[in-house]
Amino acid sequence: MVKTGELDRQVQLQSYTTSTNDYNEVVQAFTTYATVWAKMEFHTSTEGEASARQYAEMGLYFTIRYRTGLEPDHQLVFEDKTYRIVGRPREIDRRKFLKIQASLVE
Repeated sequence: MVKTGELDRQVQLQSYTTSTNDYNEVVQAFTTYATVWAKMEFHTSTEGEASARQYAEMGLYFTIRYRTGLEPDHQLVFEDKTYRIVGRPREIDRRKFLKIQASLVE
């Protein structure tokens, strides 16, 4: 069970948007639609090699107050680092909280 006092980290929730610029060209970018308080927990850390490049992936769980509209194609920003959402957020305590699995985007 999550206690409200444990939500001690601020994260920004971002969604993918498209718009047009002054030259009528389509511009795609992530924009922040909410800043919320969250609880952060580490869950995995993996290392690997892809295309002759070593990489490290750090996974985290973020628990936030329940809200609708959060999708797997959204992302979140925590301490100036961008995390992609892995899978669907899980509902906790009958719509009191959402648990989000996320991994660092590099």
